[in-house]
Amino acid sequence: MNKEYNVYIDEAGDEGIKKGSKYFIITAVVVKKEKDLEISRYVDMIKKFLEIDIKKQLHWKLLKGFNNKIMIMNITGDLDIKIVNVIVDTKSINVIKPHDIYYYFSGYLYERLCWLMKEEEGVCNINISSRGNLSLNKLENYIRCNNNVRFEIDKKRIKSIKIIPNQKKKLLQLSDCCCSALFQALKYNNDMHFEYIDSIKENIYSRNNNLISYGLKIVPNIKNSIELNNLLNYLTQ
Repeated sequence: MNKEYNVYIDEAGDEGIKKGSKYFIITAVVVKKEKDLEISRYVDMIKKFLEIDIKKQLHWKLLKGFNNKIMIMNITGDLDIKIVNVIVDTKSINVIKPHDIYYYFSGYLYERLCWLMKEEEGVCNINISSRGNLSLNKLENYIRCNNNVRFEIDKKRIKSIKIIPNQKKKLLQLSDCCCSALFQALKYNNDMHFEYIDSIKENIYSRNNNLISYGLKIVPNIKNSIELNNLLNYLTQ
């Protein structure tokens, strides 16, 4: 019998081409279904520490201070979760329209989720944070049409895909924190911000200590990413 997992996906950055942020990041937090409620309660605990009403959304952009943010990452690092990130270097892309960035590169994320599910002999329920221009039909069609050409996506490993407002799922809020922490680590590119990712390093999906092809996948090419190379050097020192 297949094990069942819940996946929570959020994004950070500007998906525009050669404008706005250099990086656009899509992050998935993967949780065993039977542990979903237990791990969700840690989000409530974080809110209590930060004196945020548990009915309100935990949003990284609204948090102030390194100590508050590193506390979240330290707690996250102790949770029984896996994290998969796809990092899009928008400055190195020439032929894709900005509004297709999310659809085009999310295939890399689903590919890695399917690899992870195969390793765990599991299937997953995917919950995506809603965004203004995100269409579930377009996303499913895009992945299905490009599956045989670009990605190793085993549809049997994906049980369901839903688009849900971030505030309605606590673990979407945790995904927001993980995604935004990585975005800041690349943006500011210094040891203080690298510490966020060091705290969750053991949760990031890898094989044989290889993060870059799995849990820190960058497209189109790592050679153009000084920032990610600096982060990797920090994580492996």
